[in-house]
Amino acid sequence: MKFIFITYSGLSLPVAYKLQQEGNEVIVGQIENIKEYVMEEEAKKAIESEFNRERRMKLYKNMLKMQPAERVIETLRSAKNPQEYFVFFEENNLYRWADKIRDLNVEGNFPTKEDYLFEIDRDHAKEFVRKNYQKLYIPEVKEFTKAIDGINFLKEANEIWVLKGKHDHAKTYVPSMNDVGLAKGQIIEMLNNFPQDYERMGFILELSIPCIIELTPEKMYYDGVPLATTINFENKSFGSGNISIQTGCAEDLVFPTDMEDKINKICFPPIIDEMARQHKGLFIWDASILINKRDGKMYFGEFCSNRPGYNSLFTELAQAGPVTHFFEKIVRKQSPFTKGTVGTSVRLFNLNRDDNEHVAANITIDYRAEIEKDLWLWDVRKNQRGKLVTVGSDWNLAIITGAGKSIDEAIARMYRNVEGIAFIGAYYRSKDDYLSLDYSTSIINRLNYGLERGLYRLPFDVKVGEILAR
Repeated sequence: MKFIFITYSGLSLPVAYKLQQEGNEVIVGQIENIKEYVMEEEAKKAIESEFNRERRMKLYKNMLKMQPAERVIETLRSAKNPQEYFVFFEENNLYRWADKIRDLNVEGNFPTKEDYLFEIDRDHAKEFVRKNYQKLYIPEVKEFTKAIDGINFLKEANEIWVLKGKHDHAKTYVPSMNDVGLAKGQIIEMLNNFPQDYERMGFILELSIPCIIELTPEKMYYDGVPLATTINFENKSFGSGNISIQTGCAEDLVFPTDMEDKINKICFPPIIDEMARQHKGLFIWDASILINKRDGKMYFGEFCSNRPGYNSLFTELAQAGPVTHFFEKIVRKQSPFTKGTVGTSVRLFNLNRDDNEHVAANITIDYRAEIEKDLWLWDVRKNQRGKLVTVGSDWNLAIITGAGKSIDEAIARMYRNVEGIAFIGAYYRSKDDYLSLDYSTSIINRLNYGLERGLYRLPFDVKVGEILAR
């Protein structure tokens, strides 16, 4: 196959680069104008600074073959053998671009507007859950368009609430305090300091679930055929203990599960299979589940409907062998995973700032050749001397993965790989934190919780002190 990647943010470029390194023909179509990236309703107001655009457009410069996305689409539409191509749309809000080639005989993933709305329209998602998910509860939610209205509500509230913005730039914020007054103060501080982010598409306040256990099952299809299920344990917080600001994902643990496992019966009702049959090519569905440890009630968190997760995509690919094999298998409607494997990942952040407090550009990235398979660089380009350097587009520097037949093996490999990258000013969560039992939301504690309640079975050697002597 030949591969085409359509990107705005550069999220999928590490995958494109791996495919190129494995000898495949790869073309990247860059979306140059933010108005062609956001929803139609947002296009008139959407603005990207020239500084941000210039840096974004440098991602993977001199590393991948880059063209304007429109030109790539035109080339594909005129191709004599379009069936030779696999087209990858890195986010579900690229549905307008998928629409341009949905009628072609090409392989790939083809998100729809409905997929995107499942993720951003939380009322729509919750109504879908009420109708189709029999065993999930819906947390109480208050919706707002103005920061001041949310602040006034919080001032009178007597409970702890979680802040969730509808726009990508509006960060989810989970209070780190159990004291109601202090927790409310943290949310009010976020709304006071970043009103433009939360007012851009509105925001919600969701009633906090105490003693929370979060896990995310995923089901993968191709042309409506179920291929595999996985489960993801993700630490989103920047710092150890899960009490700091949220990131996309700071570290995770992912492994394939049995489709008959209890958690999959709960999270993938028949309607999901029906939706998958209506989608062309690769279709991915997940639903984050929030469990109250006090009473065992399971609450719906959110959908990431028909888009890959980041880091989890890299963590899955690390288990699948060569990246090429992953795509070849799914097109053949085979599971890309080997039962009995487990994958882990940790994100590296660039904490360097220049004199204007922007993420520092042009800092050299160096690493040992043996970690190449498990290194997924994000904020990178090659300079004129052929050196890998930061772009300064984002503080997310890289993902480092590890895979094996036990958690011990995967974690050990991952942190050996971390030791193989040389970068001044990188931050990542530590191995001790990854293995910690000191806080209830740690990855190992959540893994144990689900095992003890029979939500899933481990298809690999257990170890890690039998999950630290659970």
